[in-house]
Amino acid sequence: MLDNFREWLSDNLRYILLGLAAILLIVIAFFAFRLVKGLGSPKEKPDTVQTEAGTEEAETEKSVQNGESLQKDQKDVLAWVTQYYDAKESKDYDALGKLCEKFDDAARTEVEAQDAAVEAYNNIMTYSKAGLTEGSYIVYAYFDAKVTGSETLVPSLREFYLIKNAEGSLVRADMTAEMKALVEERRKDDDVQALLKDVNKKYDEVIASDDALAALLAGESDNSGDAQQGQTDANGTDGEPVTGTTTGTMQTTTEVNVRGEASAEATLYGVLTAGTSVEVLENLDSGWSKISYTSNGNTVEGYIMTQYLTAVQ
Repeated sequence: MLDNFREWLSDNLRYILLGLAAILLIVIAFFAFRLVKGLGSPKEKPDTVQTEAGTEEAETEKSVQNGESLQKDQKDVLAWVTQYYDAKESKDYDALGKLCEKFDDAARTEVEAQDAAVEAYNNIMTYSKAGLTEGSYIVYAYFDAKVTGSETLVPSLREFYLIKNAEGSLVRADMTAEMKALVEERRKDDDVQALLKDVNKKYDEVIASDDALAALLAGESDNSGDAQQGQTDANGTDGEPVTGTTTGTMQTTTEVNVRGEASAEATLYGVLTAGTSVEVLENLDSGWSKISYTSNGNTVEGYIMTQYLTAVQ
């Protein structure tokens, strides 16, 4: 039997080899065709995904340095923001100093004043875009604030400009004019506007559902001595709204939107909390005032409704 098989194999060996060679050529041609087709086909566009704080393009295989879309919870950015708010919550100013490029007395005072009524920062998320240099970012930090005197969490959004220091660690930048200009430009981006509007919508829904919280944030039940709406001044009278002819240093009476122009439909620059000091540059007949204020070391000019301004208490 074995001798017969060997004789058959010897007689047909060349045909077997020819068949195997043909099969090999077919396999090579198939994979070569697939490779050429893959190289010549257009790249698929990233899908659009829904996030908790707005709609943005998918982040897969997209570098943050192209600045085209907001990047959600980028690892190093989220780590910095989490450390920042942990230090702020515990009032660890040594730790805060290490997280900032410059942390003098003025910077410390600003940090202490901002969110003074916030006890805890929950559900932190970050959305970032590329800054001017590699490894720098414009960051929009979202959190749900636990305010003193209320159990209802308040949706909030803060803006930072982060750079890398000599050691390669992220720090909050001491803003230059170029940085400020880029921040202003990025605020006009559609995805940033969508994020701002989404957070404002969440905020409005929370306030509408909790009258006690609304009164607390408006200052009607505040006993901390902060200058806010409804607080009695030294003469025993409530602070009066701006009449429309006052310029100079004023303060907001409640949370108020800052717009790029004197219109409720204009680009949203941000939100000022009650009691924020601003410089009133001009009062308009339309009921709006042009103001300037400092946010994270950045001087911002915009417009708010005049009725939400009052003299500094």
